Amino acid sequence: MQTTLVSVLAAITLLPFVVQDPKPAPKPPVAGAIVPAAEAKKWDPADLKKMEWLCGTWVIEQGGKTTEEHWRPLQGTTILGSSHSFDAEKTSFFEHLRISAMRGTIAYLAMPGGKPATPFLLAKLEDGLMVFENPKHDAPQRITYQKTEAGITATVCQMDGSKAETFVFKKKG
Repeated sequence: MQTTLVSVLAAITLLPFVVQDPKPAPKPPVAGAIVPAAEAKKWDPADLKKMEWLCGTWVIEQGGKTTEEHWRPLQGTTILGSSHSFDAEKTSFFEHLRISAMRGTIAYLAMPGGKPATPFLLAKLEDGLMVFENPKHDAPQRITYQKTEAGITATVCQMDGSKAETFVFKKKG
């Protein structure tokens, strides 16, 4: 019994010196957590190149209110984005966004108002269309971006298509 305890304590002491896997270990589930990476559809990080049409600044101007989404060019395995809604007097909404290759899949991470990131996994990727889903998130559960002749259309909704909100953006500049 004493030998077993000594062996366990020695093993615990040595753990910090074990060579770490370069991929981060999955974190415990958090609010809005999605399926474990092992269950997620696998996507090649090269698929991020197929999303570069999203990069640029997109704008909606309606009723004195402006909403802009800005997506930086792909760098490494991430496309960084931000959303900002405002009028002449104040900001009404902002959000940090990113699309990244992680743990064998591609995820859209939304941080509305600077809150912790909520991940949505890539579910569909076609020419000019990308769909991200997180069925465990309260709302929205699906985020879709579609390239159009005039710009891009972003739609957020539940998995069944209910509670849909559509944002029709035009290219700025």
